[in-house]
Amino acid sequence: MIDGYQEITVIGVIKRFIVGWLLGGLALTVYSCVKYREYIGTVFTDSVLSWINAIIPVVIWVFAINYIIKSGIN
Repeated sequence: MIDGYQEITVIGVIKRFIVGWLLGGLALTVYSCVKYREYIGTVFTDSVLSWINAIIPVVIWVFAINYIIKSGIN
């Protein structure tokens, strides 16, 4: 410290810059999630339901093939 002033370093400035951008990005993310929560919820629900609709037939086929193989052995 020189005469009550804090010494500024390049690393300190870079850290403050990164922290500032992170805090700003976090604030914008929270604001967007609050503002568009219904839209985000709808998109998430539709996405999950579409994945379920895509995977269920595959699961049924796997169980059916497994059952056919097991019943053929006996």
